[in-house]
Amino acid sequence: MMEATLQKLKKEFFAFRNGIVADTLRKHFPYKIVFGLQLPQLAQIAAHTDKSMALAERLWSERGNRESRLLATYLFPLDELTPDSALKLASEVETSEEADMMVFRVLKRLPFANLILQQMEDREDISEYLKDALRNHLS
Repeated sequence: MMEATLQKLKKEFFAFRNGIVADTLRKHFPYKIVFGLQLPQLAQIAAHTDKSMALAERLWSERGNRESRLLATYLFPLDELTPDSALKLASEVETSEEADMMVFRVLKRLPFANLILQQMEDREDISEYLKDALRNHLS
C-alpha cells in the first residue's frame, strides 16, 4: 500500500514538473532530485492524499528529494506528533524552504508550539532560521 502511494505521488511530481524552475532551484538547494513544483501544486497533491505518519515520515526521510520533503510537511497528522517527535523533525530541517514549511504547516499548529520553541532555543542542531521563523509565527 505504501509503495503504491509513493509511486502515485512520484507520478504526480513528474506530471507537474517544471524544468526551468527545477534548474534554478538546483543551484540553490542541496537536493539531488528537484521537480520544480510550486507550493500550490504540492498543496493540490496533499489535498487528495490521506495524512499518515508513516507516509509523511517516509517522504521526510527522502533527504535528496525536494518535493518529497516539502509534501511531508502537509501530511504529518498533527494529533500524532509529540514534543519529542516535533523536535526531531525540527533538528532534521536542512534548508530555509523546509524550515518555512515545517513552521507553517506543522510546528506553529501544535498545541505545544511554545514548549517546542523553548526546547529548541538551546539546541545547536536546530537552525537559527527555523527558530526565528517559529518565534515570528508565535508572537
